[in-house]
Amino acid sequence: MDRRDNAAPGHADDSEPAANTAGDPDLDARPQRVGRHVRSLEAAAIAGGIYAVLAVVAVSLLSRYPSLDQTEEEITAWFDHSANQSSLIIGLNLVAVSSIAFLWFVAVTRRRLGDLEDRFFGTVFFGSAIVYVAIWLVGGAVLAGPAVATTTLDAGSVSEASASLAAGIGAGLLLVVAPRVQAVFVLTTSTLILRSRVLPSWLAVVGYVIAVVMFVFPLVVEPVGLGFPTWVFVVSIVIFLHRPTGTRDSATEPNGSRST
Repeated sequence: MDRRDNAAPGHADDSEPAANTAGDPDLDARPQRVGRHVRSLEAAAIAGGIYAVLAVVAVSLLSRYPSLDQTEEEITAWFDHSANQSSLIIGLNLVAVSSIAFLWFVAVTRRRLGDLEDRFFGTVFFGSAIVYVAIWLVGGAVLAGPAVATTTLDAGSVSEASASLAAGIGAGLLLVVAPRVQAVFVLTTSTLILRSRVLPSWLAVVGYVIAVVMFVFPLVVEPVGLGFPTWVFVVSIVIFLHRPTGTRDSATEPNGSRST
C-alpha cells in the first residue's frame, strides 16, 4: 500500500511538466512571431533608402530658385509661373515625407543596436536626429514659403526682398547648420556601430570620414552635400542584408516581449 502511494505522486509529478508544455499556444506561436518581427525589421530598414532618394529629389526641386542678381520683375515673374510654384511645393512635400522615413530609419537603427547601445552616444545620436529633422522641415518650408503664400494664401507677387530673405534663411539652415548636425549624427552612429559590432566596421570608418568632411566645410553643397543621404542609404542596405546577432532582436522573453 505504501509503495503504491509513494509511486503515484511521483508518477503524477513526472507527467506534470509534459502536461504543462504540450500544446502551449504561446510556445507554439513564438517562432512565428519572431519570424514576422525579423521580416518587419528588415522591411523597415528600407526607410533609410526612401529618405535618401526623397531628400536628394527634394533638394533638387527646392534649389531651383531664380538668380537673385536678376531684376525684380524677372524674379516676380519666376514665382508667378505655375510650374515653378509646383516645383517648390512638391519639394516641400517630399521634405515632409522624407522626414518621416528618416525617423523610421533612426528607430530601426536603435532597434538593431538594442541593449548594446551606449547611453551617452545613444542620447546624442537620437537628439541630433530630432534636431536635424526640425532643421530640414523648417529649411524646406522657408524655401517653399513664397510659392505656398502665392498659391494657397492668395498673397501678392513675390518681391526681390522676399525672395532674397527666403533664399538666405533656407540656405543658411540647409547648407550651413544642417550639415553640422548631420555630421554629429553620423559620428555618433559610427561610434555606436564600432562599439556594438552589430554592423560591419568599415561602415563606421566611412561614416567618420563623411562626418569630418561635412563638419569642416564652411558651406556644404554638392557633391559633399550628397554624402549624408548616400551614407544613410548604404547603412539601410547593410541593415537589410545583415542579420542581427546578440542584440535586442534575439533577446526576447518567452512571452515575446523585449528583455530589459
